[in-house]
Amino acid sequence: MSTSLDYASFLIRLWREHGQHDEPREWQGEVEHIQSGQRWTFNTLDEMLGFLRRQADDPTALHLNVHPSYEPD
Repeated sequence: MSTSLDYASFLIRLWREHGQHDEPREWQGEVEHIQSGQRWTFNTLDEMLGFLRRQADDPTALHLNVHPSYEPD
C-alpha cells in the first residue's frame, strides 16, 4: 500500500437526529483522517461532501483547510 499523498483514509460517520414532531433533520457527519487522527464535523451532508471533494482535488491542503462551519474536535 502506498504511503504517498496519492492515498488517504477517512472514517466517515453519519447521523440524523429527529426534530420536535419526530421529523428527521438534515444529515450531519464527521470525517476522521486516519493517518493524522484529525477530525472535522459538519452540519450538512453537502458540507462534508464538499470537504472530501477538496481533499481529493488537493490532498496536500488537509491541514490548511479551515472553514468557519467546520468544528474540529
